[in-house]
Amino acid sequence: MIRARAMGGYYEIDANGAIMAEKEGISPEEITKENQHIRTVVLDELAKVYEKGGSFADAYIETMSRDLGIDINLLVNNIQILEDLDYVETVSMGSFKISYKGIVSVKEWRQRSSFAEEFEQISEQKPQPRGRALQKLLAKVIEKDGWTQKEGVRTSNEEMDVIVYKESEYYLIESKWKKDPIEADIVRELFGKLSNRIGVQGIIVSMSGFTEGAIKQATDYVSQRVILFFGPDDVHSLIYGRLSFDEQLNEKYQKLITKKKISFS
Repeated sequence: MIRARAMGGYYEIDANGAIMAEKEGISPEEITKENQHIRTVVLDELAKVYEKGGSFADAYIETMSRDLGIDINLLVNNIQILEDLDYVETVSMGSFKISYKGIVSVKEWRQRSSFAEEFEQISEQKPQPRGRALQKLLAKVIEKDGWTQKEGVRTSNEEMDVIVYKESEYYLIESKWKKDPIEADIVRELFGKLSNRIGVQGIIVSMSGFTEGAIKQATDYVSQRVILFFGPDDVHSLIYGRLSFDEQLNEKYQKLITKKKISFS
């Protein structure tokens, strides 16, 4: 977290220490947001340089400071962090290029940004079309987290919103974006679908929350089939990349197993 800066016991925080300070709230929120924004902008700029000029293309720090309108001292500090984390590489004195790890990071950030933009557009739609649009977006987000998804799969007498699976772990997902919280009948309907299949669990996504009746119904089914709930905050965490699908599943399963509690936020 720290490293020696000079003889005589002088130390400075390293990249991992700086990131940890931001995550733990040690660094003031405004400063954290500013530095995170600078690092994002720098990586995106270096990615554009790479896309335009190839793998040997680099950019000078003075040029970036001028073009991006960033104070050069702040720029130097944040590029140092990016270099320590292997996102950028020094080419010559004051000259940098993006690394392969940086390119992958920018690609993921751009994809997350496109998810966020699509989500904001969906939120402006009317209830019926936005529920279907949210379904399609969640399928893409979950697929990015390493799951295989099949959207809008039908059988001879029913339609499921989304099927996601990883190896032998399968979930049927139904997403709703209505005015009122989800009632118990939606839980019963999903349970009926699950009962016709072996080893498949369920997830209900609701942007308007769940009633006490729905929570009780899902809790009563626990001994037979697991039905997990995802609320609006859970959806935001998925869309904006704060928590992965696996992390949310693990957290909800832990509460379900240890406290027999259907959790959502």
